[in-house]
This record gives sequence, structure tokens and C-alpha cells, in this order.
Amino acid sequence: MPELLLALRIVLVVLLYGFLALALFVIARDLRERGQEAAPLCPSASLAIEGEASADQRYTLRPVTAIGRGRDNHVTIDDPFASSNHAIVAWRDNTWWIEDLGSHNGTYLNDDRVTKPRPLVSGDRIGIGETVLRFDSPAT
Repeated sequence: MPELLLALRIVLVVLLYGFLALALFVIARDLRERGQEAAPLCPSASLAIEGEASADQRYTLRPVTAIGRGRDNHVTIDDPFASSNHAIVAWRDNTWWIEDLGSHNGTYLNDDRVTKPRPLVSGDRIGIGETVLRFDSPAT
């Protein structure tokens, strides 16, 4: 009788661990599939720093592109009037948007201060400190 109870306990433990392994496998697969679906499909676009000294600086935009003086930004601007995390350009609702992140000196879109997210079209000029970025997108 004790051997039978021990065998049943071992079978129960194996079934329990098998169920947990199957559940973790299904959860991991679902997360991978959702991660691929959630990746936004955005058209190519770029920011170019205007000016004679930086004519060759062009940045390809990511779905969310951070702009600022801090080294952790995607577009790093060497401008004393730019905040560490100054603004973002993001692809939302099939449109590129510019949003100020509460910077001290503000973000300007075609010489108008950005106080709420604003849509971008190709050729728009974004002012951050003394730096001017030109937004280019073949889709707009």
C-alpha cells in the first residue's frame, strides 16, 4: 500500500509540472505573437538638422523617437537651450506627431509653439532651442 501511494504522488507531481510547463509555453507563445502584432507599421520618415555645419546629419525615425540634449535620446542635439528630454516624434493614428515634453524653452512647429501634440507633414520645421530640424516623409 505505501508503494502505491508513493507512485500516485509521483504521478501527481509529474502531471502538475507538465501542466505548468504547458501553461508557460502557451503564455510565452501568445506574448510573442502579440508583440509582433503590436509593432506599429509606420512609413519611413526622417529628421534632418538644418544649418551649414550639420548638413549631413539625418536621423531615421522610429515609431517613437525621443529628441533632446541627453545621450539617451534617439536624436541627440548639442544645443544649450534644449532640455535633456525635450520632445518626441511618434507614429499614431496613421500620422506622425510632434509633442513637447514640458521643456523649459518649448518646441516650435513652423514657428508656432507646440502646446499639445500636433501632426507633422513633410517639410515641417521643428525648432528646439537654436536647432532647427526638418521633417521629411514621402508618405505625407
